[in-house]
Amino acid sequence: MEMDEVKRELIPDGPLVREVTLKQVKPCIASEGKIRVLMELDSEIGDIIPLLANMYPPGAVNYVKKKNILTLTIYDRLISLYPSGKVSMNKNHDVDEAFDIIRRIMERINQAHEAYMRGVRGRDVESIGPLDIQRCLPGSNCGECGESTCMAFAMKLLNGEQKLDNCHPLKEPWMQENVHCLEKLLGEQLMETLGWSGY
Repeated sequence: MEMDEVKRELIPDGPLVREVTLKQVKPCIASEGKIRVLMELDSEIGDIIPLLANMYPPGAVNYVKKKNILTLTIYDRLISLYPSGKVSMNKNHDVDEAFDIIRRIMERINQAHEAYMRGVRGRDVESIGPLDIQRCLPGSNCGECGESTCMAFAMKLLNGEQKLDNCHPLKEPWMQENVHCLEKLLGEQLMETLGWSGY
């Protein structure tokens, strides 16, 4: 599949990334009839990759710390982001869809950059498991969240299928110690990512 590079400015006023260049299009090995693309952002993103990892549910994140490479399982595809600004993405129907997806990711990259400039840093999401979350939850297995147990809630929370706000007991004033436990474990950005809006 031969093609010339295609450059598009997607976020004209972006503080870090504004445009992306489509470098390569190939047939998708994982899904017949779809394409995989290689794109390149107009800035390096190495500094903000750890923080970007905190902007998605941990169950959708594979972060290789040693190489600072982030692979996300989102939008029903695998998207890998490299410190240089290269991005690979599979299971696209066409080039326009790939540009639509990369625009959403670029918006998150710019949000992460702004947070980074304010001094916010990412947490190691790979080390957070459902047991860690469950230890900070009320433990009453009340079912108000729609799950049968706090452990079931914790597992769905990490996969992005639940939101912290759905744990109604956490909103009660006497649960502040549990909320502090979560804040210490997750950090500000991941608390927000996992759907905590505060008391």
